[in-house]
Amino acid sequence: MRAPGADRADARRESSRWRAIAFWVGGPLLILGVSVGTVAFMLPGLRVSLWWPAAGVSVALALRARASHRPAVIAMVLVTTTAGNLLAERSPTVSILYGIANSIEVALLTWLLLRGRDQARLRTTADAVRLIAMTAISSVAFALMVAAISTALGTGQALSAAIVTGASHFAAVVLIVPLVIFERQPQSRPAAPELLAQCVLMALVIAGCLGPLTPLPLAFVVFVPLSWATLRLPPLVAHSEAIIIAVVALMFTRLGIGSFAGSGVDAPSLGIVVTVFLAAIAVFTVMTTTQRNESLMHARIAVDAAEDSAEAARATTATLQVRYDLERQRQDFLSTTSHELRTPVTIIAGYSELLSELALPDEAAPWIDAVRRNTGRLAAMLDDLLTFGRTQQERPRPVEVTTSDLVTIALGRHSDAAAARAIAVSVTVPTAGESVVVADRDDAARSLTNLISNAVKFTPDGGSIRIEISEVADDTMITVVDTGPGIGPDALAQVFDPFYRGEQSEARAMPGTGLGLPIARMLARRNGGEVMLVSFPGLGTKATLLLPRTRPVGDATPEENLHDDQ
Repeated sequence: MRAPGADRADARRESSRWRAIAFWVGGPLLILGVSVGTVAFMLPGLRVSLWWPAAGVSVALALRARASHRPAVIAMVLVTTTAGNLLAERSPTVSILYGIANSIEVALLTWLLLRGRDQARLRTTADAVRLIAMTAISSVAFALMVAAISTALGTGQALSAAIVTGASHFAAVVLIVPLVIFERQPQSRPAAPELLAQCVLMALVIAGCLGPLTPLPLAFVVFVPLSWATLRLPPLVAHSEAIIIAVVALMFTRLGIGSFAGSGVDAPSLGIVVTVFLAAIAVFTVMTTTQRNESLMHARIAVDAAEDSAEAARATTATLQVRYDLERQRQDFLSTTSHELRTPVTIIAGYSELLSELALPDEAAPWIDAVRRNTGRLAAMLDDLLTFGRTQQERPRPVEVTTSDLVTIALGRHSDAAAARAIAVSVTVPTAGESVVVADRDDAARSLTNLISNAVKFTPDGGSIRIEISEVADDTMITVVDTGPGIGPDALAQVFDPFYRGEQSEARAMPGTGLGLPIARMLARRNGGEVMLVSFPGLGTKATLLLPRTRPVGDATPEENLHDDQ
């Protein structure tokens, strides 16, 4: 039993073989057929054809071929166009020279269009301009070769032959090549009534303005239904209709009827008029279809960008919602857990106090002291958790507080611990006198307390802590400098992250939750201040609390707010 992959591979090989047969057999036959057929469009008195679609087919085949196969395609063009001219009863010399000229034209245009590119494509207006400009160059080169051939052979009409052949090749390439290199953007299909109405209008205009129904020169009216086709119908349909217009115009002219045949000019002039008309049709069609295609492309890009932006916004909203829910759950957990734990901790603390007042055996005293000490640590940890959970929800109540009061409150909570470890604490105040800050009293005291707590905790026995108070612009700066081990750069970048505990804390088994510095900064910031840390390993740490000395414009004290309410 064959595997499905083997069947698909066989199908691909079979399809590739048929495409190769169609290209190398159908291509030459198509060039040969249109070469023979279009020679019939020569006007009496004019030795060149009014249109040469073989040029467009040849260039299309060369552009679609692989790079390694293009020399073979150019040789195929030489052989088939020569054979076509021979079958159209042109002399061998003329047929060979025209075949060489055609192959040179195709080689030149292919090189111009593919120069610096892997493949030719027609998607934007810039691509259309490139196609038109390069085709014009190759058509002029072909026209010069035709003029040289006519002059060398003495057939006469060298100038008119050059103009007619150049314009006819130009129109053929610009009308036919887009059929194989156009990269169209998705667009809505026209409704069947609109398509039918456009086709009917096109047929009426062709019959009435190009055909024998009127002798008036109204050929320009075909641009009306052609505009409809290029702006509303798929690009390949528009190019197909332009090719139909070209073929019908040539047929009427060759039969001596229609607006061009009735102009009364000689054959060379008539040939120039018709071929220039075909060139104008070709340029209009390719420029209009590519302009619309480019507009559709830009619209699609804009829609895709808007959809991506909307999707990103939805993803961001969903992420923010998840973060909000997690934050709310965290806050609820911290608040609920801390409140639930405070009750048993308070009871333990109370009974340990009672026990310490009783006449207990001497060996029980250290036990009671350990219970009291660790109950206090647990209560402090719970207090940190509660503070961290509510600081972002409560609104501060700023008042004027002297820095001496803040320092007294903060030191009072740690003076015993500092004295027990022989840590010297000094305070330096401004020479100008007492400084004040405008902040929530509890917030400011708690923030400074946490900074001093850290300093006491990490300063070794016999070390020192220096508290400096200074004024900077409109702020008061309280700096706590210790002689501890300092903090490394990596740890310093994380010290304000909630629950982060540095290597020193872990190595020395320091008690704490990792919330001291985050709470200190959070309390300072919600009062318009800041907490900053500078530290180097082995050189101690400098922690700075910055608080405003004046109330921000628009803020009022709680007493003023109460007065306003009354």
